[in-house]
Amino acid sequence: MNKNASGKAWGKGHWLLASVTLLLLLGVALLLGASSAQALDENNCLSCHGTPGLTKTNGNGDVISLFVDEKKVNTAAHRYIDCTTCHTAEPHKVETALTKLSLAQKCGSCHEYQYRLHLDSVHGRQLVYGNSDVATCVDCHSSDGSPHSVIRVLEYAAPAYKKNIAQTCARCHGDEGLMASYGIVDKVYESYMRSFHGKAMQLGAYEISQLDKATCANCHGYHDIKPASDPASPVAGLENLAATCEQCHTGAGVKFASGFLGHREASTDNVPVAYYTEIFFSSFLVIVIGFGALIVLLAIVRYSLNRWRE
Repeated sequence: MNKNASGKAWGKGHWLLASVTLLLLLGVALLLGASSAQALDENNCLSCHGTPGLTKTNGNGDVISLFVDEKKVNTAAHRYIDCTTCHTAEPHKVETALTKLSLAQKCGSCHEYQYRLHLDSVHGRQLVYGNSDVATCVDCHSSDGSPHSVIRVLEYAAPAYKKNIAQTCARCHGDEGLMASYGIVDKVYESYMRSFHGKAMQLGAYEISQLDKATCANCHGYHDIKPASDPASPVAGLENLAATCEQCHTGAGVKFASGFLGHREASTDNVPVAYYTEIFFSSFLVIVIGFGALIVLLAIVRYSLNRWRE
């Protein structure tokens, strides 16, 4: 009886192990298959638009590229949406000018809520006036600014994935010439990366450890970013800033928020206490290291003299 019971038990164990192994193999096969999946192209648009160097000249004499990289389309978030969903059933008859505004409007036909938020943001308010400098959908969701390579936010390589947000914002806010034209002189990306949050994000060894670190969007918002001078901005004034800090730092309060330097360096005009404290500790560190090096050098000289005398 014991032998039969043992045999039955081992049989169930083998079946369980085989089932788990089969599921794992099936999962691997699906992942490998997903990486080589073909995008939906019901009208065979890529037979022409997949040709490198395909261009057209518009009415203004500008040469426009019509090439669509099939490899990027095959991994894009919208790869299972046919081209005609965005380009209509007769795309060659559409006369709408391709601008950042028209592109955002097209995205907004499906992503209505996000589009409404963006229209009322610091970027969207300028977009309606034809300002092409401001960030729109593809600037933040595509690595090359193309609507055909928009990546899902939760993909590790996505520009809008949390660990990549600062670098994505820096495409514009790290451009000194562009920022200077708008009177923005603060080096926001560099100051963020020097901050506790930036260092914690950069030093996060694992993906999961990066998800609870504050980045640009945690303080300024996502689609509804407001200028810091706007009373509705999450960083406008100490009261709003304290409320923003409290989302992560429970009970932070105004006093906690008042210690934040912003994106400006400490100076005689901006938080002078921090500026002079930094100078003091930097000088103190140099003196201590220099004094220690001098002691070591003198010890080496003394040792060498003693050896020479002997």
